[in-house]
Amino acid sequence: MSSPLEMPPLYAVLFTPGAMEGRAQDKAPYVPVVWERPDAAESTAPHGLAKTVATALPGLWYCLHLPASLWDLVDVDAWKLKALQSLRLDHNILLLPIDMFDEDLLGQHLQHHHPVVTVCPDELLDEARQRASVLGFVLPTTPYSQLSDGTLAAHWHSIHDHFIPDLPAPTGDVSLTRRLDLAPLTLPHRRLARQMGWPTAELTVQDTSVSAAFAQALHGKTRLAAIARLEQEGASYSDAGRRYPQTVREEAARLRVPVALGLPGPAPAYARNAYDGELWRRTGPQPAVNPDDTWSVTLHERPDHMVERAAIEFAVTHQAVASGGLGLMLPTVPPDAFVILAELERHFLTPHSSAAVRRLLARLNDAAQALWSKELTAAIQRASHLTVFSGFPLGLLTMPGDSAPLCARLPVAYRPLEPLTRMVQQQVSAAPAISLNHTIKVLVAECIPLSDPVGRISREGWNVARDTTAPKAATLTIIQAETLTLEALQQSVAEHRPDILVISAHGTMVGNMAALVIGDESHLDLGLDRVPPVVMLSACHVAPRGSGAVAITDLLLREGALAVLGTQVPVEVTRNALLMCRFLVYLAEEITKPGQFTTILDLWHHVQTSNAVNDILDGSPNLKAWATRTTINGQPVIVEFMSSRASGQIRRPHVYEDTERVLGEIADEQGLGDRVRNWFRRPGYVPESLFYVFAGRPDCIYLSSLRGQVEQTRPGRYLVGLPLDPF
Repeated sequence: MSSPLEMPPLYAVLFTPGAMEGRAQDKAPYVPVVWERPDAAESTAPHGLAKTVATALPGLWYCLHLPASLWDLVDVDAWKLKALQSLRLDHNILLLPIDMFDEDLLGQHLQHHHPVVTVCPDELLDEARQRASVLGFVLPTTPYSQLSDGTLAAHWHSIHDHFIPDLPAPTGDVSLTRRLDLAPLTLPHRRLARQMGWPTAELTVQDTSVSAAFAQALHGKTRLAAIARLEQEGASYSDAGRRYPQTVREEAARLRVPVALGLPGPAPAYARNAYDGELWRRTGPQPAVNPDDTWSVTLHERPDHMVERAAIEFAVTHQAVASGGLGLMLPTVPPDAFVILAELERHFLTPHSSAAVRRLLARLNDAAQALWSKELTAAIQRASHLTVFSGFPLGLLTMPGDSAPLCARLPVAYRPLEPLTRMVQQQVSAAPAISLNHTIKVLVAECIPLSDPVGRISREGWNVARDTTAPKAATLTIIQAETLTLEALQQSVAEHRPDILVISAHGTMVGNMAALVIGDESHLDLGLDRVPPVVMLSACHVAPRGSGAVAITDLLLREGALAVLGTQVPVEVTRNALLMCRFLVYLAEEITKPGQFTTILDLWHHVQTSNAVNDILDGSPNLKAWATRTTINGQPVIVEFMSSRASGQIRRPHVYEDTERVLGEIADEQGLGDRVRNWFRRPGYVPESLFYVFAGRPDCIYLSSLRGQVEQTRPGRYLVGLPLDPF
């Protein structure tokens, strides 16, 4: 029998059903309530949070202060605490209208979780109490009027006493977060501090600032890393005390943690379509920090922009707590940044020039300059990867001091904001992390007719990918299917049940909707009975961001995909085929010999950034021809670059600049340096590989055993304790 610690607690936050949410009569299994188009009378502006769902915000914030897992209730060694962070132990929260709080609808949620407590507005208390009792929730239903620090402490004690009374609990107080704008930093730190036995109180009023909260959170993660390392190395008590200061300095230099960012602001084109002009004008830009942004049981009664802040801050904090990382709220995206981004994306619809793309990227950086605070820069420098809650592709911006866009520096995953109702519900109901450490089945669904030249080239590319990965067939299998109708696609997915679905299709814009063309019909909704965890859209501009289009890349997350890869702009078919082929080859190698990449997001980022040399060489026929020339070492230029010259020479924040430099050095040895460098500029090249968006949770799709990741950090012997430095 498994330990009770293995099953996570489940919380329920209820709200009064509105016209779009009340569906209990369907008696279908519970899925997140998806509310599509904002209605000015029933939703907030500009991101579109249903006002009925907004009433759940006080309860959601309260549950975020409860244990995410039963491990939070016991004293855990530092090495294990750090290892458990990689498992993404999210808070499991049912967010649903009260008429769906029903056993027939909840099914699997009750089977795989410990139902703990239900929270609701006071007017729903009687009915919620009855339903919670039937569903087996172990603690009394709590109305908003009773939410307080005292209630929170009582809930922690009750949960511990009910599930694991024989195990000692950590010491330290628990209390509700007051400043929501700083909660993505302060709440993860205070939860860590309680488990580590450090002071758990919030910063004093005098010290309440982003810089102080950031410094405290970063220092806490550094201390945890140092103690965990000493435990893993089996240091004795006296040896650990002696080595601790130096270990902290070393861990501070190499610390990398997940970073979640909240970046509000819709595209002006989206806002104009969704709202009337007067309503849109009332929603001005918002700063990153607002001292009035505090928690209360009536926070849902605040003005729209403050309600939306609370929802986005909740999602960022939820993510930071689950990953043991850092979180930051950023100011609203300047509208001009979206306008320039839309111009950039439209530029790719016509024969585009390298010089024009560089100018537009420079203008985009100028328009978004206000986003770069010192805390954001410091967080990115410490980030292992970014999770960006936004409709704006932050990864296309170049951080001050870098020469390549941010998505070249580190992996970036996006959680789309519009409509905000859907984002919040997906955040609280997301599936747990999964592992693909088995034989992976990839289904390539070819939706372009063979009579189309793009279809012929596409099929040739998939044949190359299949032949290249054939020696790794024991770990990765590629199945190619002709799916020229939606029904054929649905049947093929149902038959093969792939781990990764690659849809090879044309992308198209239908009004302000980015859809797939399957055969000769456009589709936004694929209607798959079982959506694979990973969907890769090998199609043009299926994830545009400048116009705020409704994109199939984002809608596939609603259908059940954990991660969806899409393109912001039209991409050239042979370049896209090369990129997809390289991804599958690296994936097959990683499954055969694991250890280089942790998640599918890490692997994709390597493929994306290492493709910079192909972006450059595809800039002109002259460069492509030169790449096949033999160097003084008897190898083609491209082979020598990849096999030896690039090793240790390419910095990700400067990947294109450094790639040009190394290629130029090879050209110098051939007496062609000036000519080749001129080709870099005339006609130049476009960094096409960077215009891909990975949406959803690719950071939660692991390429090795989840349990193994924890076990491999197990020390040979435990450290009894450490003197704690004053904080």
